[in-house]
This record gives sequence, C-alpha cells and structure tokens, in this order.
Amino acid sequence: MGRRKDKKTVLRKRLDERKIIGLFKIALVVITIVLYYNTIFNYFALDDYYINYHNEQITKGFAGIPDIITSLYGDESGQTFGYRPVVRISFALENQFTANSKYNPGISHLINMLLYIVGILLLYKVLRRLLRNYNIWFPFLVMLLFLSHPTHTEVVASLKNRDIILNFIFSFFAIWQFIKWADTGKIKFVIFGMLSFFLAALSKETAVAQLAVFPLVLYFFTDISQKKLLGFSLTALSVVLLALVGPWLFLPEFHREIMFFENPLVAEPNLMVRLSTSFYILGWYLKMLVYPYPLGFYYGFNMIPIVNWANIWVILSFVAYIGMAIIAFLGLKKKTLLSFIILYFFITISMYANIVYPVPGIVGDRFLFFPSLAFSLAIVFLFYKLFRVDLSDKKIPNLKFIGIIALTLVLFLPYGQYTRIRNYQWNNEYSLYHTDQKHLFQSVKANELYASTLIEKVNVELAKPVNPYKFIEYLVDSAVMHYEQAVRLDSSHFGTWNNVGAVYAKIYGNQALIREKSYWNKNDTVKAEKEKKDAAKYFAMADNAFKTAIFFKPDFGSAYFNRGFAFELQGMYDSAIYNYNQVTRIDGPYAKTFSRIANVYYKKGEIDVAIAENKKMIKQFPDSDLPYINLGNYYYVAGEIQKAVQYFEKAFEKGDNPATGQFLSDYYSQQGNQTKAIYYLKKSKAVRK
Repeated sequence: MGRRKDKKTVLRKRLDERKIIGLFKIALVVITIVLYYNTIFNYFALDDYYINYHNEQITKGFAGIPDIITSLYGDESGQTFGYRPVVRISFALENQFTANSKYNPGISHLINMLLYIVGILLLYKVLRRLLRNYNIWFPFLVMLLFLSHPTHTEVVASLKNRDIILNFIFSFFAIWQFIKWADTGKIKFVIFGMLSFFLAALSKETAVAQLAVFPLVLYFFTDISQKKLLGFSLTALSVVLLALVGPWLFLPEFHREIMFFENPLVAEPNLMVRLSTSFYILGWYLKMLVYPYPLGFYYGFNMIPIVNWANIWVILSFVAYIGMAIIAFLGLKKKTLLSFIILYFFITISMYANIVYPVPGIVGDRFLFFPSLAFSLAIVFLFYKLFRVDLSDKKIPNLKFIGIIALTLVLFLPYGQYTRIRNYQWNNEYSLYHTDQKHLFQSVKANELYASTLIEKVNVELAKPVNPYKFIEYLVDSAVMHYEQAVRLDSSHFGTWNNVGAVYAKIYGNQALIREKSYWNKNDTVKAEKEKKDAAKYFAMADNAFKTAIFFKPDFGSAYFNRGFAFELQGMYDSAIYNYNQVTRIDGPYAKTFSRIANVYYKKGEIDVAIAENKKMIKQFPDSDLPYINLGNYYYVAGEIQKAVQYFEKAFEKGDNPATGQFLSDYYSQQGNQTKAIYYLKKSKAVRK
C-alpha cells in the first residue's frame, strides 16, 4: 500500500513538473517575441547586402544553389573569405518564394526571429538535461538572462548574422544527440549529431569551437568512459576537417587580409604587447557581459587601445582570468558546475581573444553570443549561492527563492528594455550609424560608414530636378567631418581619402561651379569670381585627397576614376582621359569607364571620335545601355530627334533606365501616341519601384 502511494506521489510530481516546464516553454517563446518582434519592421543594415538583392547568387533562388555550393561566402575588393553555404542556401530558398513580396525584408527578419526561438527552446531542452539534478527554476532563470542579453541584438536584428543562429541551432542539436548517445549507447545519435555538427560548420566556421565543447559536456554531465570520449573527439575532428578543409578541393583561392583599421594588432610586432592587449580585450568582454552598454555596430581601430602589461585594466583582467582558471582546475575532477561554466566560457571566448589570430573589428557584440550562456549560468548560480539555496532543492519556492527570482529580474528587465531599444536602432543603416556614432567617434570604419551613408542621402536629394543643396549642405559638412576624422585616426585609409576627394569635387566643387554659372547669367561678376575661386580651391583639395589615396594604394582604380571625373567637371579633358585610361589599365575594361571617355571626347568637340567610341562599346558591351544613352544624347543635342529616340528605345530595352523611359513617355505623349507613352511611363515607374 505504501509503495503504491509513493509511486502515485512520484508520478504526480512528474506531472506537476511537466506542467511547469510547459509553462516555462510558453513563457520563453512569449518573452522572446515581446523582446524581438520589433525587428520584423527593420530594413537592411550593415553587411546585410551579402544576403539581399545585391547578391546575385541568392536572388536566383533554386537556380543559384549550385553556385553557392561552389563559391566562397565573401568576394569583394580582392578579399575572398569564408565558406557558409548553409546560411546562403537558406536565403536563396527564402528568395525563391518571397522575392517579389511587398513584405520584404520583414519576412527575412521574421524568419531570423523564429529561428532564434527554435534555438532558445532547443537550448532550454539541453539545459534541462544537463541540470536535471537541480531545481527546475534554475535553467529557466538562466534562459531569461540569456535571451534578453542586449549583445544578442546584433545576431537577431542583422540578417547577415543568421549564420550565428544556424550555428547555434545545429551545435546544440548536436549536443542533444551526443548526450542521448551517451545515455542510451545507440550509435544512431552519434550519426545525427555529427551530421548536425557538419551543418553547423557549414553555417559558420567558428563552429570549430564545439570540438572542445562536445567532450566537455559529455565529461561533466554523462558517465562516458575516457576511451569512448577520445574516440568521439577524433570522430568530431574528422567531421570538422571534412566541413572546413574538404571544400578547398574545389573552391577558389582564399585571400583575407586583415587591414590595420580593422585590427591594429596586425601591425604590432611585439608578442608581449599583443598578449597584454588580448587580456585587455578579454577584460572588455567581461565588462560587456555584465554591463552591455554602449553597444556598437563596429569597433576596429582606434576603439581598443594597444596597451602593455603596466595597464591597470590588463592586470585586473589577467588576475580575473587566472583566478577563474584556478577555480575551474580545482573543480575539474569533481565535475563541479562552476568548473564547467568557466571552461565553457574560456572555449567560446577563445575564438575572439586575438591571441591565436587577429579578429576583424578587434572586438564585437556578436562575439559574446555563445559566451553569454556561461555568463547567464554563472550569474544565476551566484544568486543561488548568495541566498544559500541548494541547487538540488526541488521544493516549492520559499522566500529565499523569491529573492533569487527578484535579483534575476533586476538584470532581466533593463537587459530586455535595452534589447528592444537596440532592435529599433538596427532598423536601417542610417539609424544604426547615427545612433552609434557618438560612441564610435574613435573608430575609423564607423566614421567612414556613417559619412558614406550621409552622402548617399545627399546624392538622392541632388538627383531631384530642383537643386536642394542649401537645405542639405549640413549633411555634406557632417559627412566631411566624419571622413576627416577617419583619416585623422588612420592617415593610410585610402578608401576614405578617395571619398573625401569625391565630396570636394562632385559636391563642393560642382556646386560652386553651378553657382558661378548662375551669377554670370545674372551679371554678378563679383560673386561669380568668388565662386570660381572657391571651386578651384575645392578641386585642389579633392586632387590632393585623390593623390593621397593613390599614394597608399597605387592600383586604386576608383581613385583614378573620381580624379578623372573631377578633371572632367573642370573642363580639363586631356587629364580626365588620362585618369580614365588608368582605370582601364588597373581594373580592366568596364562600360562605365569607356562611357566617360566617350563623353569627354564629345565635350572636347570631337563628335566623330565620341560616336566611334560608343559604337566600339556596343560591340564590346552588347548588354550595356550606356552607349545607346550617350548616342541618344548626342543626336538629341544635334536636333536629330528621330535618331535620338531610336537610340533611347534601344537603351531602354537594354537597361530599363527610368529617366530614359520618362523621356520616351513624354516624347510619345507630345506626338499623340498614347499607347507608347503609357507603355514607357508604366515601365519607368516599375523600374523605380
């Protein structure tokens, strides 16, 4: 009779636990949605162009998958790096079904959030197994801190970082399978786990850290033998080698050079200084885990100083990490939870400590995604110890336990609120850069990116029929200020020098020429002469910037192109042609460069040469609309309207240029041909969309 009662009691407790766990799962999903649903309304930001309409392979949908499998993740400006076919295929499949949806990129952000929820539920499942001998509230409170940590916003709100989410999902699914193998002895779970690990490695290369995490988990939370653990580790190593090394048999050459502005440690020859700076960085990570403010979209030079061992923060960080290492070592044999937490943290943060190799950006919010799990475990563990509550106590919470929950909420609530705010800041590139710039004024790349975004806004306004320059001049001035801050921090940053020159020539100088012409037309010679001098001054500053860019990067085609355009604006046509030819020498034949050369000949009055150059372009670049637009313009100015229209129609067939379509619509409307007028109007509007 007593045994039956005991069984019923045990069964009732299990049923009660299942109900509570079910409520915890619902709570985790609801809380995650509350914290991250606002990302659904975001646009593209930062590196999202890797996966949006700028990526030709992804926009092909199903048809782009073969190219995705046989190509590198990044390929731009001579930099080729990474192999992440799983995440790119996920975007290609998504694009196949949602490419023309008016809800893009909201659909992509929704998928990111849903994947994050999947990862959260999977992690909770794994934690419940690892912490099965502890109070059921313990893993739930850990999850609250983990999912609310503000450093996760970059992972969820940035579409490009879906690779981290997929790595997260596949890695923890692998852990779940390996634990089931250790518990049951069934080999199928090893196979499922290794397959999942393979997919994690093909989602993001940093999954290699799991090679140390997997045996760590099995050692601490299962009764696996050392022999089986060794065999398992060798198998996992084989899988990651297959995933990360195998593709190089058919992939193009890998070339990723870390630049000084990305990480100044690449130029630091002193090993001890590099090591001391690494401990400074490790200390910075500890600070960001506890107090994750302010966050930044990019750090790089000069946000983290290069320091020696005399720096107090280096000393404190070194002492903290040595202390943690001692605690972990002392608890290793006894398999204490704190030992596991510390070792897991060491493994997951090691990829970003800049000890083994310099990390792009030197530090990053997203680098704390996996380490924040160790932080969450440690904090809740500390709360239990602070209130002297036994982790294995499975009784109904008492007053002390309410204190633990209250302390957890003291962190959870501000973390969650900042997470929601940060999600809004990731809405688009401008909102992100504008918000972060006050914290990132010492970052070369952050200044350059913000300035470039301001100039994009300026160019949109300048493209309008009425010149709005006086209303947007403050944006130009702000952009120049940030560009100049970037080169003040790093005088060798050739890309920014090129951008500075472009602003001085295309905006300051060109606007001065426009005002000069206006004053001459008004017979205001005094103001006209002043604008002429100002224009000369701006163009001289632009040329100095271009020459500086070329000094630091002699084969910089973009700088030669912009320099050529600056000479073209000044009417210095021979110098313009020389610089355009330099672009062709460096970057090869491009329609845009040849088009500018042809137009310079036209401006010089060498009409026949200009026409001949464009006809050469038609043969060399049969799919380009540029030569047809040029020829149409030439004949239109010459008064040969019919010929001009013929070329404009061919241009519109090639490129669907909205301005060309609008011209043709207006022309046919004047001719009384409403059918063609409506056709070109609709087509040009469709292109603008």
